[in-house]
Amino acid sequence: MRSCPSCGCGTGRVHSHYMRRVADLPWQGRVVEIRLHARRFRCANPQCRQRIFTERLPETVQPKARRTARLGESQLVIGFAVGGESGSRLSRKLAMPVSGDTLLRMIRSAGFEPPDAPRVVGIDDWAWRKGQRYGTIICDLERNRVLDLLPDRNANTVASWLKRHPGIEVIARDRAGVYYGARRGAPDATQVADRWHLLQNLGEGLRLAFGRHRKVVRAASRGDRRTSAPVIALADNLNRLRWTKATAVAA
Repeated sequence: MRSCPSCGCGTGRVHSHYMRRVADLPWQGRVVEIRLHARRFRCANPQCRQRIFTERLPETVQPKARRTARLGESQLVIGFAVGGESGSRLSRKLAMPVSGDTLLRMIRSAGFEPPDAPRVVGIDDWAWRKGQRYGTIICDLERNRVLDLLPDRNANTVASWLKRHPGIEVIARDRAGVYYGARRGAPDATQVADRWHLLQNLGEGLRLAFGRHRKVVRAASRGDRRTSAPVIALADNLNRLRWTKATAVAA
C-alpha cells in the first residue's frame, strides 16, 4: 500500500516496474551503484490528476535523484570545503565521482538555516581594484564571519544596510566621513574605532610627538641629564595619548 504524493489516497494497484540506477557511497575504494526495482502505482482517487505515481524512498534517495542521500551529503561537504573543480578531483580519488558543475549546483541548492541577527559588526573598505574601485565589507565580529560585501563606500549604502538589520548594538569602524552613515542607519548603536585604526592612529601620534621633540630625544639617548624634565613631560604626553586612543570612539 502506497500513498499518492498529490492527493494522499492509498492504493495497492501496481501499474508497472522499472529499474533505477543510483550511485552510493564507495566500498573498499570501489564505486558503488545500487539498482532499485521500483514500482509504479495507479492512484485510486478518480478525481486526482496524477493517475500514476512512482514508489518513493525518501530516506534513501530523493525523487528523480541519481545519488543516494548519504552520498549527496558527502559530496556536498567536499564541495563546501574545496570548491567545484578541486572537489571533483578529490571526489574521483575517493571513488565518489562527480563533476565540478554538479558540485556547484549542489552548493547553490543547499538549504541554510538563517543566521542569528548580528550584535557586534565591523565595517571597513575593501578593494575591487586597488587604487580605483572600493567596496564595503561588513563582518560579524562575534562569529568571525563576513556578513555582506557592499558595492561601494557610500554612506547611504551603509545606512540602508544597517536599517535592514536592526538589533546591532556595537559598530567598529574607522572614523572616515564616508562611514558616517553608520550613525544614521543604527542611531542607537555604539560607534567605536576598530583595533587596526587605533594602532594606526597611535603610531601616527607617536611619530608626530617624537618629531616635535627630536632634539630632546637625541640628547636623552646621549645621557644628558639636563633633558630629564622634557623627557618626562614627553612620556606623560605619550601616555595620555595612548589612553586617549585606546578609549576613542568614532566621531
